Amino acid sequence: MPTLQRPALLAVLVASLIMPAPASAAQQVPAALADAWQAWDEGRYVQALEGYLAALDGPDGAALKDAIAELTGELYEVRELTADGAGVSVSPDGLYGAYVTGPEGSREVVVVDLASGAEVDRLAGDEVVLGPDGTAAVLRWAAGDAVAATAAALDAARAAQDREAFLRALREQRYLRAAGATLAIRDVRNRGERPVPIDGLLPIAMTFGVDGRTLFLSAARASDGRNDIYAVRSFRLVPDAILTGRGFKTAPRALAGGRYILFERPRTNPGPLPPDMDPGAPQEPGFALVDLVEEQVFSFAGRDPVVSADGRTLAFVTETDGDYALEVVDIDPMQAIPGQAMRSTRVLVRASDPIRDPAVSPDGRWVAFRRQPFRDWEVFVVASAGGEEPRQVTYEIQHDLAPVFVDENRLLIPKGEGRHMRSFLYDLTTGRIIKLFHNNTVRTIAPEYEWAVSPDGRRVLIVAERDGDTVSPERGVYLLDLTRPVSLEAVRRRLLDNLDRERTLMAEGERMFAPVRETAAERADAVSVGRIYGYERDLFRFGSKYVGEPGNLRAVDYLARRLTEFGYAPALQWFEARGARTANVIARLEGTVDPQLVCTVSSHFDSVRDGPGADDDTSGTAALLETARVLAEHPLPITVEFAFFTGEEAGLLGSREYVRRAQDEGKRIVCALNNDMIGWSNDHRLDNTIRYSNAGIRDVQHAAAALFSDLITYDARYYKNTDAHAYYDAYGDIVGGIGSYPVLGNPNYHRITDRIETINHRLVAEVARTTVASIVLLASSPARPTGLAARRSRVGVQVTWDPAPESDVVAYVLRYERADGSMRRMDVAAGPGAEPRALLEDARPGGAIEVRAVNGRGLESWDWARTRAP
Repeated sequence: MPTLQRPALLAVLVASLIMPAPASAAQQVPAALADAWQAWDEGRYVQALEGYLAALDGPDGAALKDAIAELTGELYEVRELTADGAGVSVSPDGLYGAYVTGPEGSREVVVVDLASGAEVDRLAGDEVVLGPDGTAAVLRWAAGDAVAATAAALDAARAAQDREAFLRALREQRYLRAAGATLAIRDVRNRGERPVPIDGLLPIAMTFGVDGRTLFLSAARASDGRNDIYAVRSFRLVPDAILTGRGFKTAPRALAGGRYILFERPRTNPGPLPPDMDPGAPQEPGFALVDLVEEQVFSFAGRDPVVSADGRTLAFVTETDGDYALEVVDIDPMQAIPGQAMRSTRVLVRASDPIRDPAVSPDGRWVAFRRQPFRDWEVFVVASAGGEEPRQVTYEIQHDLAPVFVDENRLLIPKGEGRHMRSFLYDLTTGRIIKLFHNNTVRTIAPEYEWAVSPDGRRVLIVAERDGDTVSPERGVYLLDLTRPVSLEAVRRRLLDNLDRERTLMAEGERMFAPVRETAAERADAVSVGRIYGYERDLFRFGSKYVGEPGNLRAVDYLARRLTEFGYAPALQWFEARGARTANVIARLEGTVDPQLVCTVSSHFDSVRDGPGADDDTSGTAALLETARVLAEHPLPITVEFAFFTGEEAGLLGSREYVRRAQDEGKRIVCALNNDMIGWSNDHRLDNTIRYSNAGIRDVQHAAAALFSDLITYDARYYKNTDAHAYYDAYGDIVGGIGSYPVLGNPNYHRITDRIETINHRLVAEVARTTVASIVLLASSPARPTGLAARRSRVGVQVTWDPAPESDVVAYVLRYERADGSMRRMDVAAGPGAEPRALLEDARPGGAIEVRAVNGRGLESWDWARTRAP
C-alpha cells in the first residue's frame, strides 16, 4: 500500500451542459447561395467563388457573410503565434497560453496572453505546465555531446529501419536528457524564477495544484528506477515524496477543492531509466484516487480516467474479456468518502465494441466518449446519472476521435486518422457542425495535431500545418477566437484571392496542355472502370500480399502476366527481404525522342500482413495497370516506366531497391508519380489529394484532373514514409502523385476491413485518367532545368544553367525581378553553339530568377528552376 504525506490544489473550469439533441439538424445552405454551393460541391470553383462574391456584395451580403465563411474556410478569426511550435497548453484560469518553439537543444517556452495573443514571456525550456495567476513550471532537458550522439543514432536507425536500434537509442536519449534536467518555478508576469532541486530524480509528468503554490511531480529515481509522486511547495521548493511504494505512477492530476489527486498506473515503467536498468515486470494497468487528508488510496482497474471541472464526477473505461464499460464515480471534492461508496461505480454503457477517451462536461452532468460500433469511431454522449441510452453525436464515415467539452453545450471533436486530423465544433443543442480550422484556400489541406481549449470555452490553441507542408518539421501554433467571427472584408479578400489563384491555375493548365491536349484526352478517355474493377477483384482474391505471404508472389506473377498481355516485356527485380524472396515488377514504354530519360509512375502492390489492402494499395495498383494498358501502344518522347513495388508495408523495400538499381545503372529519372490509397471516398464527391514534392508537377496534376477527368483535387506537400520518399532521396524534387482525401482518412487503413466492397471504383478510374493525362504532358515536356546559378559582376548579374538533356529543346524562357519590383521575361536561344546563360543588368538584389526550357512542340518545362539574385 502506498504511503501518503500532504497535499495541494488545482483550478479547473466550471460550467453547465444543456441536454444534447441528436446532431441531425445540421444547418442548411441559404437559398441565395444554392447555385454557388452546387458549383463548389462539383469542384467548379471559379463559378462557385464568383457566385459567393456576388452574394457577398449584394444587398444581403452582411446576413450571408457567416454562411459564406463557413462554406469556404474558417468562420472565426485565427491568428498565427509562431510558424514553429508544439506542446500547447492553457492556464486553469484561462489568462495565458503556452507553447514550445525552436530546434532540439535550444528550445524556448513562449507564454502568451490568451485574450490578445501577445507574448508575455519567453524563456529557455523544453516542457511547461501553467498554473493559475501567472505561475509556470518549466523543465529543461540536458543537452551536450552524449545527447547529440543519441540523436544521430536515432537518425541512423530510422534510415536503416531498425526498430530495435531505434528503441534503444530513444531510451538512452530519454535517460540522458532527464538525468541532467533542471526544474524551475516561474512567475510569467514579472519573469522571476526560482530553481527546484531535483538531483537524483528523473521527471516524468507534472501538474499544479488549484492555488498555484504546489506542483505535483511524477518522477523516477535514478538509483533504483522506482517512480513516485512528489509535491513541490512554493514556501520550500524541495520535492517531498507524498506517494511512494511499489507500482508505476504517472500523470498526476489535482481535483478541484485540493483534497484529492488522481494518478495513472501504466502497464510498463514510464520512467526515463538508465539503458542497462531493468524496468521491472509489467503491472496491471489502472489508476488511483488519493485522499490527501485521510491518506487513503482508492485503486481502480480501468483506463482513460477523467474528472469533471467541479471535481464531482470521475469517468473511466474498463475492459473485461473483450467487453467494455463506461463507468462513473461520484465524489465530494471537499469531504472524505467512505471506501465502500468510492467503489460503488455506476455503469453508463456496456458494449462489445471498443470504448475510449471519455470527456466529462464541466458540471459533471454528461459524459462524451468515442465508440467503434462498426469500422469507424463515433462520438456519443450519455447522462452521468445513468438510466438513459447514449446519444450518437457524429455520423461521419471517418474516425471521430477524442472529444473535448468546449463549454456547456459544445464539443470539439477531431476527425480523421491520428496523424492528419481536422477539428470540428459540434453544438449539442442544435446539431450545428462547424469546421474550426482551415487555411482558407480551395486546394491545400491543413492537417491539425494538437488543441488546447481555454476554460471559458472562448479560445482554442491549435498546432497545425496550415500551409499543407507535412515534410518540414515545423508546425505552426494558432490562436482561434470563438467570440470573433471573421469580418465581411476578410471573407471578401479570401474569395478574391482564391478566385485569382483558381483562374490562374486553370488558365495555366489550359496553356500547358494545349500542344498535347488531343493525345491526353484520347488516352484518358480509354480508361475503363470495368477493367479496373477486374484488376482489383483479381488482386483482392490473393488475400494478404505482405512480403513472405503467399499472396505476394501470386501478385508478382499476376502483374507480370497482365503486363505481358498489354504488350510489355516486364522485368522482375528479385531480392531478399525480411527472410523472403520478393520482386518489383517493371514495365518499360520506350521513348521516341530521348529514351535515355525516364519518367516513372508507380504504386505498391503489397499489403499489411493482416489485411488484403483493397485501398492500400490495390487501388493504386489497379490504376497503374490501367494506365500502362492505355499507353501501351502510344509511346511518348521520353521513356515511361511503370513500377509495381513490393515491400512498401515492410519499410519501402521495393521502391528503395528500384532506386538503388536505377542509380547503379545510371538511369536518369527526371520525374516520378506515385499513387497510394486512391479508392476510398468519405462522401459522394470524387476527390483525392495530390501528394507532391514538386509544385510544378502538383499544378500539372490539378490541370489534368480538371481537363480530363471528373476528379476533384486538393494538395499537400507530402512524401515522407511513402515510396515517393525513395525517389526524393535519390533524385531530388521531382515527385508528384495522388493519395486519398482526407489524407489517410479511411477507417479501414491497415485493418482487415480494407476490403474491395469499401472501394469506389469510379474514383480509382478518375485517378487513372488524371495519371494518364499527367504522364502524357510530363513525358512530352522538358524537365526542369538544373544547375541554375547567379553571380553578380560589375555589369550586372550573370546567370548560367546546365544545358537541357532533351535533344529537342529550342529555347529557354527566363524571368526575373527587376530593381523596380516588376517581372521581366527574356527568351534565350538553345541548340548547338548556344550557351545557357544570360546577363541581367537590372536584377534586384534578392529578387527571383526563374528558367524553363522550351521544345520544338512549344511545350515548356513542367516547373521553373529557381534561384535569387545576389
